[in-house]
Amino acid sequence: MLTPSLSDFVDKLLVLERSLRQPDSAAEALGFLEKLLITVDTAPVLLSYVDSAGRYRFCNQAYERWFGEKREFLLGRSVQEVLGEIGYEGVRGAIQAALSGQRVHFEREMLYRDGGRRLVRVDYVPHVLPEGRVAGFVAMVEDVTELRQGERASRMAEALRESEERLRLALTSTQLGIWELEPRTGERRWDGRCRELFGLPPGEAPVSQESFLACLHPEDRTCVEAAMTAACDPGGDGCYQAEYRTVDSRGRVVRWLASHGQAYFDEQRRLVRCVGTVRDITVSRRAHLRVERLYAMSSALSQALLPEDVARVVVREGAAALEALSASLALVDVEGTTFELSAAHGFPEGVLDERWQRFPIDTPVMFREAVRTGRSVLYGNLEAFLLDYPEQAGSPALLGRAFAALPLRVRGAVIGAFGLSFEHEREFSPEDLQFMEALGQQCAVAIERSRFYAAERQARAEAEQLRDRLAAESTLLETVLKQLPVGVVIAEPGGRLVRSSAAIETIWGHSFVPSTGISEYGVYKGYHPDGRPYAPEEWPLSRSLLHGETVVREPVTIIRPDASRRQIDVSSTLVRDAAGRPVAGVAVSTDVTQHHELREALRREGEVRERLLGIVSHDLRNPLQAISTASQLLLSSPAPLTAPQRKWVARIRMSVLRMDRLIRDLLDFVRVRQGGTLPIQRQPMSLEEVGRTAVDELQAAHPQRQLLLETRGETRGEWDPERLIQLLGNLLSNALTHGAEGAPIHVRMNGEGAQVVLEVANQGIPIPPELLPRIFEPFTRASGGGNALKGVGLGLFIVYEIVAAHGGHIDVSSSAEGGTVFRVRLPRMSSA
Repeated sequence: MLTPSLSDFVDKLLVLERSLRQPDSAAEALGFLEKLLITVDTAPVLLSYVDSAGRYRFCNQAYERWFGEKREFLLGRSVQEVLGEIGYEGVRGAIQAALSGQRVHFEREMLYRDGGRRLVRVDYVPHVLPEGRVAGFVAMVEDVTELRQGERASRMAEALRESEERLRLALTSTQLGIWELEPRTGERRWDGRCRELFGLPPGEAPVSQESFLACLHPEDRTCVEAAMTAACDPGGDGCYQAEYRTVDSRGRVVRWLASHGQAYFDEQRRLVRCVGTVRDITVSRRAHLRVERLYAMSSALSQALLPEDVARVVVREGAAALEALSASLALVDVEGTTFELSAAHGFPEGVLDERWQRFPIDTPVMFREAVRTGRSVLYGNLEAFLLDYPEQAGSPALLGRAFAALPLRVRGAVIGAFGLSFEHEREFSPEDLQFMEALGQQCAVAIERSRFYAAERQARAEAEQLRDRLAAESTLLETVLKQLPVGVVIAEPGGRLVRSSAAIETIWGHSFVPSTGISEYGVYKGYHPDGRPYAPEEWPLSRSLLHGETVVREPVTIIRPDASRRQIDVSSTLVRDAAGRPVAGVAVSTDVTQHHELREALRREGEVRERLLGIVSHDLRNPLQAISTASQLLLSSPAPLTAPQRKWVARIRMSVLRMDRLIRDLLDFVRVRQGGTLPIQRQPMSLEEVGRTAVDELQAAHPQRQLLLETRGETRGEWDPERLIQLLGNLLSNALTHGAEGAPIHVRMNGEGAQVVLEVANQGIPIPPELLPRIFEPFTRASGGGNALKGVGLGLFIVYEIVAAHGGHIDVSSSAEGGTVFRVRLPRMSSA
């Protein structure tokens, strides 16, 4: 058998070729291996590479010495041509076995084509590609007779050391680590580079299976063990391949490694050795993972449409992509004064309470600096973070040992920030920052897109609501126009009549006549109150459309097709939109024929009634005047009257005075109802004198009651004395009628201001609250019961009109505690 060192060398050479080969480069596999074999060109044994077609692709210098020919003449020729028919028959079976993927070893005497015989030891090592296809084999042939010569053995060892040194230099240049597994003990022997990649100190001590697994990420240990078990299976191809993460003593991921190896078996398929390489693929693996995470983020964001959904995806997928402990997203409000927390991930329940949902933009947090500067804010450890934000110490919302805040920028404007915390301290490399900022940009674009979508969705919903509302309003308009008792005509701003209500036909006696413009309005026949016909441009609707005029209840006489006349009121206006642009003209026709007829009938009836009242009031006053004069003569007669006679005469006189007031009130009521106001004759006077006259007159008529007059200040002004006596008489009569019998009636006058205040107060049953708002209306009386007001109900109405004629004001208050008080305010002078 060949020297173990040379055999190991060839095994490592094949593993190296598999480790360095790039994916999808099988076509160059043979040439690449040939380049590696050049490193052993001076080996003292026959070393060659035979492809799957049985032709030499490489042979070292020893072939020239053995066969006496330049190796250029050997390359490309078949083994059969080089060895000859006899020599080839001796190795045919071994070559076929090697090309089927079996490792072959044999020792025999070979007969070459030149007739020479040599005792050789031969190893055929198959070259198996990753997809399982055998590309060829490496042939190592040794003349064992020369092994007895020490000088030859020394030269072989020296050549082998030289070859191994070349291999070492090749491995160093490729940054590969070499490992070897001892099947019996399970221990691994690692070179310096391999120990460096796994974070172990330099040395030559074997590495146990437990130590090896301890260097791996817990999630990767099972798959690594499974790959090694499969490679060591005698029924397999012996190929080992795995990718895994290494961790430090604190469990942090240090790097990604890719390992390739080959297991070798003897003739009985017993595992004899396993060698392989390991290389650092951290950069490419992380780049690949970041591409996958960006794709995963893009895929998730593409399915989120609304801002709240996008925010949740951003914090969830962003935390996963960056391997963060927690993530939060805060956006700046429209005014630019407040942060609004849109979503958070990884925080304990209840930590982000109400105060963190919305907070001022100048709050001392990383978000503020990221938005203010537009740059990423990074803290590799907790101590550096607390130097800038000491108030956050001890906060339950402060998680992790490293922190970052990324500005979310869209079209040059920062719309918010994306905050992250990491479980362990870390250094943010330029690649890390570039990846985070790319992720932040992707999030910002997605958020802006979701805002546009939400705005478009809201606009679409509002448009649909508007359309539904317009449809409903159109339906309602049609229903209203069909049932509206007045005639409605709608015209476009240019004058085209477009729509009318059903009542148009009833009012005008003919159906609605559309028109293209104002000039065609002549089809509608109408006349002014003076009998002049309406020209098309004179109609109220025409004036509204042409001049913007608003017409209210303009009287129009129309003549219908049946020659009947109708009286209508026409109103019109120009309708404008929110911007003030004309959108339509509307005219409303109301048939007031019956109203006119009824009003005329009522007018005639009122004239007759009021004339009758005037006549009655005037005719009643003549006999009353005679009775009043007779009673006065009786009281002043020289012949003394008896006490009963005097009493009867006094009663007659009191009744005459009362009837005179009633008649006067009726006459005043008629005058007011005829549309006028009470006539007054202003003159300088004293309200105190008028009040004393009224009090004395009623005191004489009611000697059993107590009437008290109180004055303060100046009570002079310009008023009508007769009307004020009438006012006081009505108020005092009301107090005498409804006040308590034993309680005095107070008349108070206060003339200290620009006006004189007159009050008439009495005790007694208060006026019902529901009656107070209409106490001054004519014929107002209570419905009955102990609180019912007495009289015909004109006295307070006349009082109100007298006060109004003087430009004054009257009010009333009534309660059981304070009694009933009528308060009159009279300006001293006329304001006209």
